[in-house]
Amino acid sequence: MKNKGRIIFEGYAIADVLVYEELNKSRQKSFDQGGNEYEKFDYARRSAIKSFIELYESTLKTLGEDKASLFQTYRLMAEDPDFEDLVRSNIEEGQSAIDAITNASKQLSDSFAILDDEYMKQRAVDVIEVGKNLVNVLLGNNQLIHLTKPTILICEDLAVSVLMKMDRKFLKALVLVKGNENSHVAIFARTLELPTICGLDYFQLSSSYGGKPAIVDAVTGCLITNPTDEELSQYKKLEKSYLSETGSLKKYIGKPSVTKDGHKLKIYTNIASALEVDNVKKNDGEGIGLFRSEFIYLASKNYPSEDFQFNYYREVLEEMNGKEVIIRTIDIGADKKVPYFNIEPEENPALGLRSIRICRKQPKVFYTQLRALYRASVYGHLSIMIPMIVSIDEVNFFQDMVKQVKADLKKEKIPFDDKVKVGIMIETPAAAIMSDDLAKHVDFFSIGTNDLSQYTLACDRLNPALRDTFNKKHYAIMRLIKMTVDNAHKAGITCSMCGELARDPEILPFLAAIHIDEISCSSAYVLKTRKLLADIDTKTVDVNKYLLK
Repeated sequence: MKNKGRIIFEGYAIADVLVYEELNKSRQKSFDQGGNEYEKFDYARRSAIKSFIELYESTLKTLGEDKASLFQTYRLMAEDPDFEDLVRSNIEEGQSAIDAITNASKQLSDSFAILDDEYMKQRAVDVIEVGKNLVNVLLGNNQLIHLTKPTILICEDLAVSVLMKMDRKFLKALVLVKGNENSHVAIFARTLELPTICGLDYFQLSSSYGGKPAIVDAVTGCLITNPTDEELSQYKKLEKSYLSETGSLKKYIGKPSVTKDGHKLKIYTNIASALEVDNVKKNDGEGIGLFRSEFIYLASKNYPSEDFQFNYYREVLEEMNGKEVIIRTIDIGADKKVPYFNIEPEENPALGLRSIRICRKQPKVFYTQLRALYRASVYGHLSIMIPMIVSIDEVNFFQDMVKQVKADLKKEKIPFDDKVKVGIMIETPAAAIMSDDLAKHVDFFSIGTNDLSQYTLACDRLNPALRDTFNKKHYAIMRLIKMTVDNAHKAGITCSMCGELARDPEILPFLAAIHIDEISCSSAYVLKTRKLLADIDTKTVDVNKYLLK
């Protein structure tokens, strides 16, 4: 039986099913650590915090700081005095430790969920997860999944902590029946390049599927349960062909990214951590089109120092051996909140104090980052990108800051590369519409399609209820993209696009035909995109079909 879902990461898998809920329930048992209920809570919290620290350290080594920082968030939530006070109050009312923890986490979650702020709504999910971790300690459930053979794991949803504790060598695919593409576990699944689908609206999860064969088709987005012999045979061929095709992509390593009719562009990658550089090299990324520097701030308990940032940027630049690294300056705000920035609660965070707007309010923070960037510039090919620009005044502000940093470094006789290019992200309709004027003041553009789509369509990209409305291929967005590329080229500067839309097989011909200079995507898709590009003849692409309804 075919069950339709949504794709998180592509691939095929044929294996026996493990239903996680069945395993979870079978492992639960009463557990009494002794002492009163508060002491049980304290024991559970200390155990969970230890686990979060271990997960942070192991994830840091394998997936990088941006992924590992989630477990720092969990740790801080477990340590939060407000959470402790709620648990204590519930215990004083006569609740058991398990009930007190469960109810306290729900109380906090509800208070986050009602806020009109996507970041806080995500925290609502996180605090429930923290509560579950504490309860599992008291139930004696260590949330370990032991796999001994190739397995498709099916569950309603999955905690990242469970995924990261698993020995994943036998995990062939993941099915999140009630999950979504923007969840933490979805992000981790993409990083792990694990075939994953989610959101199977009409699939009823049952323990009866456990131990039986199934097929995950994460190319079309299907889970096939109780497959026929014919389906098994068909998908074995598809899987073999897919793996062969994936293996054949290696022949594109070292080759230029060029269309059939000779139009060249560069395929860069997006990263958030120095630890991701190895994947960039392995997949032959021609540079780094987006280094998300905000994760340095998200992972810190206070403003990271100039020296700390300098060493971090230097490491990435050195590792890239002279290939261009475009580092985006602070993009804090909206869905990325950092407590020590002390940003007041906002009615509409996506439209509020964020990115360059914070830099104008806190110029010393921006100055420190720019100094670290310019000091690191002598160790590689650095370009600097400023997000969320909507006016010439903002461009003048950061250009003045750059001049000040350069002057101070010269005065202090600290070396830097005076030819570092400084560009801006085009991620609002305002920036796209006035891109002809903006192009006169910067060295390059980079189009950020997630926010450009959100602001153009007046549609919250993180709201699952608006999934059908949030269409990044909307012809209005395509018009803004073409306008931006055309205006960049008229001014003699380059224009790139960073984001997964850039590697979309439907959109790639359009981008090649309008002669975009660079695209930047996840490193896992570099070679596949290079192959797709080689089959495109831009002379045969009907650009108007992307621009007209």
